[in-house]
This record gives sequence, C-alpha cells and structure tokens, in this order.
Amino acid sequence: MRIGGHPLRQHLKLLAPLFALLAGVWVLRWIFGCLDAPGWLFQVISLTVFAPVAVLLAVLMLHVRRFGGYASVVVCSLLLNAWTESLIVLAIVISVLTGVSNIYTAPMYSPPDVDLHHLRHIRGHLTYGIGLSTLAGAAMGSLLLFLLRKLAPMGPEPSERSGTHWTV
Repeated sequence: MRIGGHPLRQHLKLLAPLFALLAGVWVLRWIFGCLDAPGWLFQVISLTVFAPVAVLLAVLMLHVRRFGGYASVVVCSLLLNAWTESLIVLAIVISVLTGVSNIYTAPMYSPPDVDLHHLRHIRGHLTYGIGLSTLAGAAMGSLLLFLLRKLAPMGPEPSERSGTHWTV
C-alpha cells in the first residue's frame, strides 16, 4: 500500500523517533506517578499534550523531506495517535492484571463508577481516543502543511532537478 507516493514502511521509519518520544513520555509519566509528583507536572508530561506535538513534528519532517502530502499527514496522525492510545491501554491492562494502580487508572482519569469501568475506559481510548485525535491531528497537520508550502516552499522535488541525484 502506497500513501502519498511512499509505502507504509517508509512512513513508519520516518515516524520512529516520534514513536520513541511518545513512549518516553509514557514511561516518564508512569515514573512520576509512582513518585507522587506534583499535579502540575502531570499536566506538562502528558501523552495528551505530546501526541499533537508529535503530529506537528511529523508534518515538519514531511515538509522538509518532501515526503508525501496531505494523505501522509492523515496517516501520520492515525499512526501516532493509535500508538499513543495503545500505550495508555497497555498501562490500564497492566494495572488491572497486577492490581497495582498507576497514573492511567487513577480515579481522576478512570472513575470507578460502575463494574468493569476499566473496560469502558479502554474502549473509550480505542474508539473515541483514536478517532477524534486522528481527525483533530489530521486537520491541524493539514493546515500546518498548507501554511508551510505557501510560506516556506522547499523547491522542486529531487527527481525534478536535472543532473542531481539526491536522496530523501
């Protein structure tokens, strides 16, 4: 499957540093949760904050490397947000299996109002979390790509340059 002229594997390779960034934020937030860090720190070190930032960074990388177009923005948004929500679901599952509460199962984020509340929380992340964040990220990223292409054009594609063989 080719998206924006590039196979999915190249998209995954392009996004690898951003996947690592999101995983690092996930681990850091978990560590701060175990250390009972102050509440303001959880608002700063948050996957909800870093996922849109990762999408914007992906769009910057797409623009600078002239890697695809708006379809690639949508795919990057989907992949990054699916990864983010999967990390959160993994933390919830680990908490349920071990019986040890973590920041992702704290009552303020996963209220125990009904039986099997964790399943409802997981379902929310896998449906609304991925769906809405992908749509918002794609819209925000497409707008940024449009602005970058208008305000900071990168010039012709490497294949369009005569006599040069640049790799992207």
